[in-house]
Amino acid sequence: MAAHQDPAQRVRRPPTILDVASQAGVSKSTVSNVVRGLPGVSDATRRRVRTAIEQLGYRPNVLARQLVQQRTSILGVVVGDLANPFFAEMAKSVERHAAARGYTAMFCNTEGDSQSELAGVETLLEYRVAGIVFLAFSGESRTMQETLEHQVPVVFLSCKADWGDVVSVDDVRGGRLGTSHLITAGHRRIAYISIPELEDQSDIARWQGYCEALEQARIEPPIRISWSPPSDHALVSGVDRKLLEVFTGPDRATAAFGSNDVAAISLQEFADRVKLRVPQDLSIVGFDDVPMAGLARIGLTTVAQPRDELAKLGIATIADRIERKLKGPPRTTLVGVSLVTRQSTGPPPEGL
Repeated sequence: MAAHQDPAQRVRRPPTILDVASQAGVSKSTVSNVVRGLPGVSDATRRRVRTAIEQLGYRPNVLARQLVQQRTSILGVVVGDLANPFFAEMAKSVERHAAARGYTAMFCNTEGDSQSELAGVETLLEYRVAGIVFLAFSGESRTMQETLEHQVPVVFLSCKADWGDVVSVDDVRGGRLGTSHLITAGHRRIAYISIPELEDQSDIARWQGYCEALEQARIEPPIRISWSPPSDHALVSGVDRKLLEVFTGPDRATAAFGSNDVAAISLQEFADRVKLRVPQDLSIVGFDDVPMAGLARIGLTTVAQPRDELAKLGIATIADRIERKLKGPPRTTLVGVSLVTRQSTGPPPEGL
């Protein structure tokens, strides 16, 4: 004789749309119309169907329905490095605004590697994403364009390419704004410092803004520092030098404009390590306004990117492309930046 099985131990079959239709006394298509929020169903019938859904615990098989429709409501989001607090904050905003438009975000962290980026995008396409949002782009344009062309809508959010919609800040203006703040404070030897984690297009544009500010103030020469923290050495205008030498001595730079907040905060840490006082010996400006920039211990003056506004506009752009509300050639939308002044900047040391 077979052992008696406790009904509570039996695996309960998930309710189907047919179960809901039977309990509500309607057709399968009526249940589907209620679930999708379509018109043409009376209020009384709609209430009856929703009551049946709640009683049965029915959950629509969204993926199956989307595969039948040959597309999903998933947005692929390509991120350079989630360890960078700017990308982490942007990712949260993107996910929130995507949900508000009825989309789910699927993230792909490439760590800035072009091969990982391409492989990640190909994987996202295998999941039949409805569109792809680039929060970072390596610049390997031809291969990526060939992979995505005529596949899905693409938006470059806080980065740039000429073959997709772009929603970004005016990086050139931001470079001018941060550098001009240091010039106004009295600095005449100002370095521009960049790190590998910043995309080339953003780096070029911010460097351009820095150079324009120096040129307008008739200050020369520009000082470009390419640095990989926490190294004590860097390429200074193309020459390998000890970083400390740039900020000490009679001809030293008294200020630095960081290409992003990670570079600026890393420079603050370096200054602390070599006993340079910020801002008494060295003023520092960053770019992004990541949350840690406002911490009292850091107090970084920085060019702020409006992350939530960027995310909202970026998601609206790609959603409109997917839903065919936006047509025509790629569009570029530039969002304004602002300077947030904190304790990391001040006048240069007396006599410099």
